[in-house]
Amino acid sequence: MKKLAFIIAAVVAVAAFTGCTKEYNTYIDGAQVLSYEYDITPAMWKRVRGANLPGGYNYLYASFENSDITRDVVDFGTVTAEIWNIYDQANNLGSWNPLPYVYPLELNELDDNGNHIIVAENIRFEWEQGMVTFVIQDLDGLEPVDLSSTITIKVNVIRNIRY
Repeated sequence: MKKLAFIIAAVVAVAAFTGCTKEYNTYIDGAQVLSYEYDITPAMWKRVRGANLPGGYNYLYASFENSDITRDVVDFGTVTAEIWNIYDQANNLGSWNPLPYVYPLELNELDDNGNHIIVAENIRFEWEQGMVTFVIQDLDGLEPVDLSSTITIKVNVIRNIRY
């Protein structure tokens, strides 16, 4: 129960105290928080192709080593991630959104009624000792479209220093 309370408190604290720097180290009530930003270019994504049918197994992924995700983090801490989303390009306004994040993607295809097709895309992350992986997948299971711009994702490694 103490572990769960610690993790919840640490996640809330990270959400409240994250800053603008590219990489920083913060201590919050018994937890060490190490934060990193990953700028993932279109060329960094790898594609897994299954059958291109609804419900198929198709996705894009990008994996990165992170030596701060230690065995202690796996056993006693946690990892969170947020994606930077620009919601107003004209004024360059954006916000951090926690993963998993679902967003609408308008395709350059038309349905039978002549309307543009909009597909929900999901971006999530997976982590294990020494590694973090980001995954983009269409919710219909079809192949996601190739990305044309860099995506910024912030990862917070939260270590319990009082276990």
